Amino acid sequence: MTVATRTPTGGSRETWFLETGDGAQAVLRIEAGGSFAGTDINVEREATVYRALEKTEVPAPRLLGVAPGGAAILLERLPGSAELGATDEERRATLVDFVDAIAALHRLDVDALDLAGFDRPRTPEDHARLDLARWHRLADDAGVDLDPLSRYAGAYLLAHPPARVTRTCLVQGDTGPGNFVASGGRVTGLVDMEFAHLGDPMDDLAWILMRGLGGDPVPYLDRYRKRSGIEVDGRSVAYYAIAVQYRCAITTTLAVTRGGGARGWAPYLMVTERYLQGTAAALSAYLGVDEPPVQLPEGAPTDRTPWYDHLLEGIRAGVRGIADEDLREHTRNEQILVHYLRAYDRLGHDLDALDRVDLEATGIDPDDPGALRAAAEAGGEAADETLLRYLLRRSQRRRTLWATLLDRPARGAAPWQARR
Repeated sequence: MTVATRTPTGGSRETWFLETGDGAQAVLRIEAGGSFAGTDINVEREATVYRALEKTEVPAPRLLGVAPGGAAILLERLPGSAELGATDEERRATLVDFVDAIAALHRLDVDALDLAGFDRPRTPEDHARLDLARWHRLADDAGVDLDPLSRYAGAYLLAHPPARVTRTCLVQGDTGPGNFVASGGRVTGLVDMEFAHLGDPMDDLAWILMRGLGGDPVPYLDRYRKRSGIEVDGRSVAYYAIAVQYRCAITTTLAVTRGGGARGWAPYLMVTERYLQGTAAALSAYLGVDEPPVQLPEGAPTDRTPWYDHLLEGIRAGVRGIADEDLREHTRNEQILVHYLRAYDRLGHDLDALDRVDLEATGIDPDDPGALRAAAEAGGEAADETLLRYLLRRSQRRRTLWATLLDRPARGAAPWQARR
């Protein structure tokens, strides 16, 4: 008899722990209609990476099998968990070992790896463009209604990639705490290789800094440089910081478009906004465009505000009586929608009016749904500062509708868990 237990982590596909009656253990990763269903970001591609790493020094689970058609992969169950450790000392040791694992990954000779189907950069610019072009196609092919800020960011990234790259590496993508397994202060394996590609190692460093190391990152970056032999290019890391937020916004927007994923639907609405705010901050920092705070309406309560308050309190009270963990989490997540609707009832119409005036002043027809999208893509390609400033103001206004949620620490989660 085999016991299957679904893990609570991961937003794009299902992951199950399997245990047979004789104690054998494995991990099953399944394509289950998540953000990337039907795309080339899939578990079969992930399997290619595990297979290529099997005889290297990089810690990773051994690939046990691939289902016909690539619908699922079976992996070795590694000792440990995604937790960093019970003590500060163990957490520090785990992060140091993780840095060593990423350095080992980046030291690999990519020409010696069997990575069938992986695009190989031929120019410095290819190191960014090849992967980012995949994401651009992914959004277009899926018919995703990307926010104009993401459109601007994507066009900017494709048009202005770094012209200098130290080394072509196998990049994990989405790397950092949460996407490796550790035990006793040692990393037993890098996991979740679905975003892996051949590219610039600075891309991985941007992911790590976004996911967070729980303190000053400089000692870890210094260790990475010594272990990998690769210099840290701060300007390139800042470029890829935009790319990280751009990819994440596409991922969560895909989930919203498809009705949700492993974490439900409403959480993806909120997390998409979080990534859009991250995109705004990363673009602003990289391009040196600091847009002053915009004037916002006060947002007085309406006749409906008590209704929303009553509904929120009812959900909170009801959640406490739900024994089923999945149902409890699903019900709790409905509060996200109520918070947003409550804020929109108070502020939405005023914010929409302000945005309309601002958009007209920018020279874009607010009554043409495609005008802003086209302007965002053209503006990103041209690094148009006027349009970027409008998008940054728009982002500030949008954030107001999510402030009660975005300003709240993630409930019971480490910083790296508040993600896709």
